Parts: sequence; structure tokens; C-alpha cells
Amino acid sequence: MRLHHISYVTADLEKKAASLCELFGFRRAGDVVVDEHQGVRILCLDMGDGHLLELLEPLGKDSPVQRHLDSGGGLYHLCFEVDRLDETLRRIEQMGEARVVKPAAEAPAFGGCRVAFVVTSDMDLVEFVEAAPE
Repeated sequence: MRLHHISYVTADLEKKAASLCELFGFRRAGDVVVDEHQGVRILCLDMGDGHLLELLEPLGKDSPVQRHLDSGGGLYHLCFEVDRLDETLRRIEQMGEARVVKPAAEAPAFGGCRVAFVVTSDMDLVEFVEAAPE
């Protein structure tokens, strides 16, 4: 398991990206991607050394991230890359300390790799992305 990205919710992707790039020297890691399934616009920034910051902007008031934005936005979740997503989710649920809240689905922002979301018993939101096959 490896840290894949840190996720951040903002009301304006372009404005936040420009600010972070200027302030910290981050670079855009691609174009804005619209993910209808997740209800967000996504823009990833390269923080250096292969680490990504994923900026999320809600597509509308029904977006899953809108409530987080309404409470101020900011840091949202951590995402870990795993080799076997289904196995990881089964193991986590069997431990009884987390539950899957969004089952595995393809993510357009990550080349179609599958992602899933879990919430821990401490109410932390964690995303897992399956490593691309070599």
C-alpha cells in the first residue's frame, strides 16, 4: 500500500490550482476531468517526487463533496494505491473497523483504474485505487 494522493475540496479548481502552484511551486499534472459518477470536476497537481494533490470541485448541490465544501472545504481524504483492490476491501471489512461506502468503479481521472471508498470507525474517509496492470 502506497500513498497515491491527498484530496482537497474547493469551490473553484482553477483559482485554487493557480494559488497553490504559485505559492508552493506545484505543477498541473493534467487537464480537468469531469467524473459524473463521483459528481465532481477533478484536477491533479504534482507536488513533486510523484506525490499528487487532487483538487475536487462539486458538479452541483447533489455532489457528494458539496457538504464538505459547505462546511469550509479543504482536506477531504487520503488515497492509497493497492495491487489487489477487491482483496484489500474484503480484508478491511472483515476487520470490522471500516465499511465500504462506494464500491469499486472505474475512475476517469486515473486512467480508468478502479477506485473504492471506505469510512473507518473513526469516520475517516479513505480512497483506494488499484494499481494499473504492468
